[in-house]
Amino acid sequence: MRACLLIAILSLCCAARAAAQPESSEVKGYYDKAFGFYVSGDYQKAIEYWNLVLQSDPRQTTAKNMIEEARKKMACSSVSLKSSFLRLLEKGRYADAQLKLEELLPTDPTNPYYLKMQGRLRRISAIVAARPASSKAWKTAAEGISSWLGEKEDLPFAYDALRYAMELAPHDRAFSGLVAALEEEAPQLKLNDSKPENTGILEHKKKLALDQIYDSKFYLAVKELEGVLRLEPEDVIALKRLGSAYLQLKDYRQARSSWQRALEIAPDDAQLKEYLEALDKAAPAEASQPQPRHRTARRSKKKHREAGPETESKN
Repeated sequence: MRACLLIAILSLCCAARAAAQPESSEVKGYYDKAFGFYVSGDYQKAIEYWNLVLQSDPRQTTAKNMIEEARKKMACSSVSLKSSFLRLLEKGRYADAQLKLEELLPTDPTNPYYLKMQGRLRRISAIVAARPASSKAWKTAAEGISSWLGEKEDLPFAYDALRYAMELAPHDRAFSGLVAALEEEAPQLKLNDSKPENTGILEHKKKLALDQIYDSKFYLAVKELEGVLRLEPEDVIALKRLGSAYLQLKDYRQARSSWQRALEIAPDDAQLKEYLEALDKAAPAEASQPQPRHRTARRSKKKHREAGPETESKN
């Protein structure tokens, strides 16, 4: 069936070529090689020869059409390979993912993501071929490596996660090796880092967020605190400060959600109960669902002294 379909495609192409402008012997030779590679499934080589056709004669519409067909074939054949590659990354099998990438790369040899992954996986798999354990430290490191290797990379978070893994398991040399590899690839991470030497990653980020709240940089504070909670979802101080940042952004639903999550973890925390009571008085409607900004929201600034970060500095 596949052979019949290929013959039909090639017959149509030959008919189109016959109706088109005359070909030189050089162009004919390129076409013959291109069709040979196409039939054998080597679509990249076929595209190379059709590009040679176009370099010799840009008017050759058959070559343009066949390049598009070959690219469609390549896309179909690479889907399953890419899925396998991403599954290996998700499972923490970095050396196996590197081998799978070598299979995937010929399907799209100029893909910038694949090319970038080549170098990164080579460095990572030289340090750790596969995630060795399900310990908290390795789960944290795996989060960081995923942010390093993802199509939507997040190198600052990867850097924080790998350094936090070092704090959790200081005797595991793999973590220091991974941090060093990331710093070598992205030296700006270390250059821009303001963390004091003897301060933990999470404490530093929470302090940064508190300073940003005092400086009215609420969006930056939210970003820092969400980074903390990706690493430690039950960090009560981070949840308190996140609620305070959302309160100042007038996102009462998120403020309430953050403080309620904190209260579930620390049910005896009197301060959290005060925050939620103050929020209910300041914005009862907005506390349960997002509403357009109006005068009621402005009054929340007065209540910020009861439910804001100022009292948190005692924690």
